[in-house]
Amino acid sequence: MNAHRNIWIGLLLSLTLWGCGYQMAGRGTTQLPPHLKTIAVPVFDNNSGEPTIQRPFTEAVRRAFITDGRLRLVNNKGDADLMVTGNLTKYWIRAVAFNNLDVAIEYWVYLEADILVLDQVKHQTYLQQKLKTRWEYLANDSVITSEAARQEALTQTYRVLSQRLVSLVNDKF
Repeated sequence: MNAHRNIWIGLLLSLTLWGCGYQMAGRGTTQLPPHLKTIAVPVFDNNSGEPTIQRPFTEAVRRAFITDGRLRLVNNKGDADLMVTGNLTKYWIRAVAFNNLDVAIEYWVYLEADILVLDQVKHQTYLQQKLKTRWEYLANDSVITSEAARQEALTQTYRVLSQRLVSLVNDKF
């Protein structure tokens, strides 16, 4: 009797785990066209007014494609089936919450990018999209802590936009 109960519990557990939808990242059911296997992501342009943010944003996009794993990242643009180019067009910080002394204690970091993905095999535009997001952070009396919070918020905007871009490229079909 105890053995039957263990079998039922095991069966129920395996069905529950099987049906939960768990799968490895980058191994979803979305199928890219068969001619698309590689991608290049050159350093983005930066017309945002905030110097040097193009490099960490580009690296976040590259990491997102590597993590996803459906397209192999290549360094040489000529070897890529898809090429992602982009331009960071807007960056701003806005105070959104204040303490009782009217000192800003919460900010939003806003980032916007124009993205162009070219299908270099078929010589056509694969995707053209404006991506934008914002991330909030808290400030305090410490300049160092507040700047660290701003940098973390900026890192999160890179992550959100790069994951959104990977999703748009992979889910186009």
